[in-house]
Amino acid sequence: MRRKSSVIFFLFLVMLMFCSISFAAKAEKNGRESDAILNTELHSAKRNSLRVALCHLDVSQGPQEKNIEKIEKAIHVAGQHGANWILTPETSLQGYYFYVIDPSQKEKITEQPSATVRPLVDAAKKYKATLFLGAGEYDAKANCYRNSCLVFGPDGKLIGRHSKLSAHVGFGAEVWSTNDNKLNPVYCDGVSTGVLVCSDIWFLQYPRILADKGAQIIVDIAAWPPTKETGNPLPSWERASERTGLPVVICNQTGTPRWMDMTPGQSAVAEKGKAKLLYSGQEAVLLFDWDPQTGKVVSEEFETILL
Repeated sequence: MRRKSSVIFFLFLVMLMFCSISFAAKAEKNGRESDAILNTELHSAKRNSLRVALCHLDVSQGPQEKNIEKIEKAIHVAGQHGANWILTPETSLQGYYFYVIDPSQKEKITEQPSATVRPLVDAAKKYKATLFLGAGEYDAKANCYRNSCLVFGPDGKLIGRHSKLSAHVGFGAEVWSTNDNKLNPVYCDGVSTGVLVCSDIWFLQYPRILADKGAQIIVDIAAWPPTKETGNPLPSWERASERTGLPVVICNQTGTPRWMDMTPGQSAVAEKGKAKLLYSGQEAVLLFDWDPQTGKVVSEEFETILL
């Protein structure tokens, strides 16, 4: 009888120990989940800023297939580092010099969005990021080709576009394109965003019109290094910021095509009429934070991830 009681007592202790371990494990798991939720809530409450990524890439010579691979890689890097907006350079899909290299490539330019850009859109969608994609596109209504910035929302849908107003029509690398005459902000994540392409920002009336129409920030995708022929674009970026009172963000490109050395080209953020963040050199994803509520650039320098 005494032996039976000992066995029962032993089994009771084993069951009690098992229940204690299970309870502790469950409590630890619930604690971790609660901490994760709390940390997320605190992070969301603390962080009101948007994280913007500039894909500073060598894409001017293409070919398109190689550019798509390169842009997709940059999107994943940007997304993994928390980017809410991802910007690419001017004509980054085909490459700025695609027509100089082979005029027949113009025949491949289609209406957008198309299946061609789907891998890039899907990559940005994975991170719920807004994508600003530089691309040549066919305008069926006007029966012409445009040098555009296509804006895709976090759900992967096209939410707006801006087609270049100041292309070098009639000569050079942009002879294939036709200038547009429409200029309106694009609403991205609730932010009224002025979108321009490269030399558009040189003409102060364009950023001013966007500011007058309620833009909170100016985004300019570019293929514009400082050269003797094209001049230094930095003063125009600073001037646009000064005259509008808005931050101006430039996503430029790098590389060494024989027609124009892009390596001195700067990706930049100008605020209150002065360049605050600048980068030039090898391919990289450049990240910074901007607060739409205050209109201020939060970051003091780019977070730079070399590719």
